[in-house]
Amino acid sequence: MRIYYLLIGLCLLAATGSGQVLELKKASPFTAVKWDAQDQPVVRFNGEWFTLKKVGTYPTEAITSFCKNQYGNKWKKRFSEDLVQVLTEMGTLTEIEIDLILSQNNNIQQVTGIFTLENRQEVLRYNNANTVYPDKITSTQALEDVVEFEKILEEKSSYIHLTDFNYKKEIGLLKSHLALHPDSVDINELAHNLAGIMSGIGDRHSSVKNERINTSDFPAYFLQLPFTLAPLNSKVVALKPSGDIYRYYLNNFPYVKSIDGMSIDQLLDSLVYKPQKAPKEARLSRSIAAIQQLGQLYFSNNLSVSKSVEVVLTNNISDTTISIQLGHAFNSYKSKIESQQESINDSIKQGQFNHLYKILTGNIGYLSVPSMYHFADYKGLEAAIDSAFVVMKDTKALIIDLRSNPGGRRDLIKKIGAYIIDPKASPWVANVAYLRTDKPDMQHESMPPRFLFPYEYFDAKCRHAIDMFMRDFTLEKTFDHSKFSAPHYMVLEGGDKHYGKPVYILVNENSFSAATVFTAAFKGLPQVTIAGMTTDGSSGNSQKINLPHSQIRVKVSTMLSFQRNGKTLDGHGTTPDLLLMTDEGQVLGERDSQLMGLVEFINEN
Repeated sequence: MRIYYLLIGLCLLAATGSGQVLELKKASPFTAVKWDAQDQPVVRFNGEWFTLKKVGTYPTEAITSFCKNQYGNKWKKRFSEDLVQVLTEMGTLTEIEIDLILSQNNNIQQVTGIFTLENRQEVLRYNNANTVYPDKITSTQALEDVVEFEKILEEKSSYIHLTDFNYKKEIGLLKSHLALHPDSVDINELAHNLAGIMSGIGDRHSSVKNERINTSDFPAYFLQLPFTLAPLNSKVVALKPSGDIYRYYLNNFPYVKSIDGMSIDQLLDSLVYKPQKAPKEARLSRSIAAIQQLGQLYFSNNLSVSKSVEVVLTNNISDTTISIQLGHAFNSYKSKIESQQESINDSIKQGQFNHLYKILTGNIGYLSVPSMYHFADYKGLEAAIDSAFVVMKDTKALIIDLRSNPGGRRDLIKKIGAYIIDPKASPWVANVAYLRTDKPDMQHESMPPRFLFPYEYFDAKCRHAIDMFMRDFTLEKTFDHSKFSAPHYMVLEGGDKHYGKPVYILVNENSFSAATVFTAAFKGLPQVTIAGMTTDGSSGNSQKINLPHSQIRVKVSTMLSFQRNGKTLDGHGTTPDLLLMTDEGQVLGERDSQLMGLVEFINEN
């Protein structure tokens, strides 16, 4: 099986015939595509329009037939915008140059087309400029889209097999509502109803969105609160910026009790539905951010909002009521930690890595990880990580700061794992995942980039580690394994430059996706301590599908991802071994209480 994956890599680099293999995934040999009355493609090539008869070795009819069978109602879009993907899935390794047979006024000619990204961008611009999207569809069409939505969940979704949420009941209620609806259904309203159902399932990488909404048609969409909201002690405080820190909006009444006649709990529990299955602290943080953008929140619930609203603030003993004007100023909360991480992230994007690591008081190493980077996109970053461990090799402990890390790729998990996994614990089974599929025996190309492989891929040493791990591994919830692939494992190995000192992974409620996979991967190692707050969890492997009539985009996750304790990342996150809460000083930006507390803990131990 290891040979199989090596061959994939070699094939991508090899040349076919005498041509050069195309490395771009998004490219086109022509600059626009339109369709005649018989749905035959008419392409713009060198500024002129031609009927397309043949692409490489494929007659056009063969390609359009494949697209119709493979992509359903999106077949024209795939043909025009994703021809490289289409030809690849048809079994052709696309070359930069390709023969095209074109017809114009009954004259047939063969030309050489060149796949370029610029051509594809022209195709996109043409499609966007010449596509008219309706604001409404008929109730019959809406019902058909709901049926398709349910089919997508049944055939693609992974988390419907774990959820206690009765999505079938909710879909049934929506169907009944639409059956009694007038002739037309607003697409935005339909999208919001479907989004609410999707959020109840609990998969945080799934979503429903009308991507074709013209927000300029909804002026209230951009209305925001004139003060800043932030979480503190499981409550919501109203703040205002004061230089580079925050102060309370009203000193004597720090907490928000209600907005526009709705209690803060009602807003959090009823209107903010997307993060409803997130871990407690993450849900509060994300919900507060959604309330900040009140106009958008109301819109997503099919409600209208006035520019003037009443807000009740409290000190938990007495209240005060103020009338405020919603505006367009961006007041969303940004902690000092987030600002620092953004600054480091910007430096890394510019190829500057000097702020990535440092030595703290007490000879403690500190490595900041603002995002889960893909090494191929950041030249020099991998070498910078190696340099960091050389500089910090004699420190007495190491802090890896993943707070407010939104996720990304898994390269850093493998790289840093080689330093912090004790050779005695290597190989280390870090993650177990199952892919939703009706073809369990085939190889799934979406898994290797996540360092997830089936048992057969590994050598004898890693297989033994998997066998030992699986003896005690118990899933928190059972599911129908016949609808999933065999388990895929992320197995990490320690290197010959083992750090060998205590490692503290510092996380918070905004550590998400691959950042929480990082956290969960190393939890349980003898020398590793997870510090901070429970992460936001989630680990998805999403597919995007558009509903046929409304073109609402449905994004659904096809993977169940389990931590070493048998719990999913979604809904649970990774709990810390050492709890470090944010306090008032940290919320106001006066100090980094979590980092200070961790340094103090390390120095005392």
